[in-house]
Amino acid sequence: MIPMFIAIEHQIHDPEKFGKCAEEVFPLPDDLHVYQFFPADDMSRAVCLYEAPSIERLSEYLDSKLNPASTQQYFPVFTEHAIGLPEKIKA
Repeated sequence: MIPMFIAIEHQIHDPEKFGKCAEEVFPLPDDLHVYQFFPADDMSRAVCLYEAPSIERLSEYLDSKLNPASTQQYFPVFTEHAIGLPEKIKA
C-alpha cells in the first residue's frame, strides 16, 4: 500500500491524561511517521500530520493509545492543493 499524508484533529477531553497516553504512542511502528504536532495553548485540541499506509491503520493504532483522553478525526490530505507538505520519507 502506498503511504499517504493524513491530518488528524484531536479533541482533547483530559489534557493530563492525553499527555500520559501520548507517551505510549512512541516509538511509532515502522509504517507510521509523524511530521508535525500543533497543540492549542490550552491543550483542548491539537492537529497532527502523519504519513501512513491508510487511515484505518493509523486510527487503529492511535485510538488504542489515546482514547478516552481524546477523540480523533482523520482525513486524507489532498496533496495537490496542500501548502507546505514535507517530502515523503516512506517508499
